Order: sequence, then C-alpha cells, then structure tokens
Amino acid sequence: MSLQFAIAGIGFRLSWEGTQLEDEPMLKFYEGFRPDGERRSRATQINVRLHLHYGELPEMNPDALLFDAVPNHWRLFRANGHDVFEIFDAMPPHPRRQLALMTSDFRKGEVFCKPEMDLPESSWSITPLMRPFGELLLVSLLSQVRGALVHGLGVSHQGAGILFIGRSGAGKTTLANLYKPHRDVTILGDERVVVTEEEGRFWLSGTPWPGEGSTVSADTVPLRKVFFLEHGAQNVLISDSFLNLYGLFFQQLFLPFWNREALAFAMHFGEELLSAVPAARLAFVNDARVIQFLRSQT
Repeated sequence: MSLQFAIAGIGFRLSWEGTQLEDEPMLKFYEGFRPDGERRSRATQINVRLHLHYGELPEMNPDALLFDAVPNHWRLFRANGHDVFEIFDAMPPHPRRQLALMTSDFRKGEVFCKPEMDLPESSWSITPLMRPFGELLLVSLLSQVRGALVHGLGVSHQGAGILFIGRSGAGKTTLANLYKPHRDVTILGDERVVVTEEEGRFWLSGTPWPGEGSTVSADTVPLRKVFFLEHGAQNVLISDSFLNLYGLFFQQLFLPFWNREALAFAMHFGEELLSAVPAARLAFVNDARVIQFLRSQT
C-alpha cells in the first residue's frame, strides 16, 4: 500500500505493508496535496520514497552526531552510511518513538515507528510520522538550493501571494480568520508555509501542517509582498532597514543547523528574497478594517 502527496513541488511516496493507515482527523489536511486531489501547485520535481515499518525500533550506534535538538526531542546522527533522524516521545521519560534511515540526499529512507498506544492494533497515524520528521525532511530538501520553510501565514489574493511573518502571538491566526470570509482569498497556511525560488522568481506554497486556524491549501502562487506582523493601535505599514527586516525573517525560518552549506544557503536565500520582494512591518488592529487596508496596499 502507498500514499502520495506533494508539498511545494516536492513529491513524497510513503509505502508500507501489513498495517493500515488510520482515518484520523489530520489526514484531511493532506487530501488537497495528493495527486488525485484538487492540487494546483506546480509539477513535482523531486520524488522522496519512504518505506514504513511498524514495531520495535532497531538499535543504532552513532558514528557521528550531527545535531542534537534536545528541547524538541530529536537528534540527527550518521551511522552505517545513513543520515539517521531519531525522534523521542515528548512525555517523560522520553522513549524513542521513531527512527528514519535516510540516504545522504534525503530522497530515500526506511522509517521505523513504534505503534501508537491509542490506535487499533496494526494501524498507524500520519500525524506523529510527519511532525517533526516530515518537517525536518522538507527543510533538508528545500535547503538543497530550492527555498525555505517559514513560520508564517500565506494567502493568495486573486492569484498573488502575500506572506505574513511573525512569532507566535503576533497575529497570524487572527489575520487568517479575518481573511476567511473573502471569497477571492485562499489561505495557504497559517503556521507553516514554503517559499521557493525558480529562475529569479519567488513562489509561495502551502503545507498540510496548519496552526490554530486549521486551514491549508496546496496552491503555489507568485510571491508579491512580505509583511512582518505586530499588533498596533492602528493599521499602518512601517518602513524599516534591510538588516532589521532580514533579522526578523531569519528568526522565523526553520533552519538546517545540521549542515553548514545548507545553513549558508538559507542565509543567502533570505537576503535574495528581501532584495527582490517588497517588504515592510505591518502593525494592525484586530478587526475587518485591516483587510481593506491591505487591499489598498497590494
């Protein structure tokens, strides 16, 4: 059995045997990203093949530790010629729950997962599989001179992409909810979106990983504006220096800290993006008037 979907033109194929994919609530967010869904993103350019195994995790002795994300309960190490993502349970005592043996280009891997306690026997869920492992895999692939995964809200207004970047609490979900009644707007995602570059043009894509707004889209559209969100007493655009905006952008990137060349690409990518796409800080008030204000600016 297999499941296929694509994010920002990167195609994933998950295959498995002897188990059943549970029809969970989060699975609905992947429907539009599947080849038979209403996906309007650009053609898939990369195929990532993952084979899933459910049961006990194999023991692996690291040859070299590449990155240890202790607060986020995962680490990446090299062993037996593979790059290995090891994911730990967030609840103490933090037992291992997932192990992914990937080729060095991150395009093929064997993924071992422990059965979930709250699922029927011989069933698996896409939620613990893809978060954080799927996000880490996407970051690794994007950093191969393609783009970046961004902590932000992405919307398509009549086919033009607008990226709103902000830390948690800056207003991404609030603004997404204000946009929802407008039929000429598609919300690509209110938590994690992808920005890519192709032949000098920047593109904005949704991901199947929503925030509190629970709205996603697989669309890919040209990126036209970038706004850095903050709450304010009135709706106003605030000009700022390139370096300040670059710092705000860099803080909200999902960065490949485990690879020096990939990290250098991410830094350069942010510089190119903010040099090519108009950007400003946006202070806004939590009411519908901000949407009309934005329409007048875009």
